[in-house]
Amino acid sequence: MLQLKNRESLDLKGFTVIIPSICVGNAAQLACDLLIASKKMQRVGSLMHPALIPVFGPSAYQHEPTERVASCEIYESSENKLVVIQLRTPLISRHAQSLHDYLCELVHQAQRVVILSASFGFEKREIGTSPYEYCMSESFRETHKTQLENVKWMEFKGEMIFGGGNGLQLFRLLEDKKVPGMLLFRYVLEGDNSTDATLIVRELNDLCSSFLQLEAENKAIKLTIPVSWKLLFGNDVTAFIF
Repeated sequence: MLQLKNRESLDLKGFTVIIPSICVGNAAQLACDLLIASKKMQRVGSLMHPALIPVFGPSAYQHEPTERVASCEIYESSENKLVVIQLRTPLISRHAQSLHDYLCELVHQAQRVVILSASFGFEKREIGTSPYEYCMSESFRETHKTQLENVKWMEFKGEMIFGGGNGLQLFRLLEDKKVPGMLLFRYVLEGDNSTDATLIVRELNDLCSSFLQLEAENKAIKLTIPVSWKLLFGNDVTAFIF
């Protein structure tokens, strides 16, 4: 299932792991793209599983021009002890639980796990409140209680995140396994969600700047747009059809 480059095992002890949910507008996957490109994270392996639709393509990031992309890849920044597990395809539903079980086993030694997701904007019921909601385990809450006082997120109390994909299911499984974790999602609309992805990363950095390490001069965040974003909606329409 797990193919690693130049190593025999994946040791996540002391690491922060970020996983995107397969959600509305691909906002979470785009946010992970930003993190990988901005921090120049290195691909350390790929994950194969029956729940993942096979895909293969050219490099998604300009800092790794010779790499190829697949359905699920693992990127690492050893300097910041940060790992991103990037998903690029929808999940085959009948195998999704098996994949979640495997991911929990893979990350159970991590210091913390952050799941990013999104929900349909029209599902937001309280106008004027933060567009972000979260769930977190008690161990994660205890570790970050000081930072939580500085954010204006709302705590999610529902049973389903509409458009949120597999994020809530994975979070609850991690919680059952006693893995310190948080699920953060933003209400978005379908379309070009690259701006939403940028906002998700900036918001996450407000809580987790200690391990994201994205701040540059004057506490500004500098993000690198991946080369793969040039074709988010395919090639330009040719003039020959008019």
